[in-house]
Amino acid sequence: MLKKWVSFILTSIILIGSAQVFAIEGQDIPVFQDMPQDWSTIALKNAIKNDLLKGSKGKILPNDNLTRAEMATIINRSFRSYERASIHGFKDVSSGAWYYDEMEKAVQMKTFNGNKDKLNPEKPITREEAFAVVSRAFKIDDKVTSLEGFLDIEDISPWAVEEVSGLITAGYIKGHKNKINPKGNITRAEFAQLMDNVIKSYISTPGIYESDINGNTMINVPGVILKGNTIEGDLIIGEGVGNGDVILDSVDINGKIIVRGGGENSIVVTGDSNLDKIILSRVDGAIRVKVEDEAYVDNVLVVDGKDKVILQGKIKNVEIKTKGVEVIHNDKK
Repeated sequence: MLKKWVSFILTSIILIGSAQVFAIEGQDIPVFQDMPQDWSTIALKNAIKNDLLKGSKGKILPNDNLTRAEMATIINRSFRSYERASIHGFKDVSSGAWYYDEMEKAVQMKTFNGNKDKLNPEKPITREEAFAVVSRAFKIDDKVTSLEGFLDIEDISPWAVEEVSGLITAGYIKGHKNKINPKGNITRAEFAQLMDNVIKSYISTPGIYESDINGNTMINVPGVILKGNTIEGDLIIGEGVGNGDVILDSVDINGKIIVRGGGENSIVVTGDSNLDKIILSRVDGAIRVKVEDEAYVDNVLVVDGKDKVILQGKIKNVEIKTKGVEVIHNDKK
């Protein structure tokens, strides 16, 4: 899918960068001695700036293959995931390993499913596996479209066809020399580029945001108000929001809203916001979406969860795609 492709990944452990820093959009970030100056530079710098990539001993190691545990950690950091599932049933994850908590979070998010009793955390992740994880995390539309034009589509595992197709359709991957190379490993730089393709902006500080945003945007803290914005892309409300508030006041979102965080009093759509689709994907915990004033939502899809979903206000269609979730819809203000 791309021979050289994206830039970003964290190694496992701790960030030990060099003492120097350089400015990136007004923010200082560490300088790493092996930072490349090529197609991957911008994506790597963005990954560092957004706390996705930490590096190890002053190095980013852009050409190293990404392991499954490293990828899980990067995705968790993007969403600021904190809830954990029990992984005692998996025999290849030691409780003393640096990635133990990260694998718990990944299983809780349902981005990693494992194979029988193994999660293979130290194994390099293949491209198709990486694409599948990203597709699950960001709820990429997995409708199969034509994969014609790629010379190695027969190499894509049957279980991965829809997820790979979804990423191609969305424009996040384009292949390299008409190949996807699904069974090949993905480097840290390549995965950084993929993440940079998927998420263009992170809102990681509480406050009021009124500027327009071009590209998919992640909110991963509570206490955020979007007011009068246009977002050209998807809006993702990450786990880091917890049970806190996100308010969408008179916003125009030219994509879908993916809600993985928020509680019983959290998500408020107000003003004259007119939204097409909200996908509710909080795995554990009750969640509410309140639509008030002149705001309107066309579609709400409940795709994950095992607790209560509370919907209030003007919502045209509600579709439940998971079992065991109590959905309460009061269409009054």
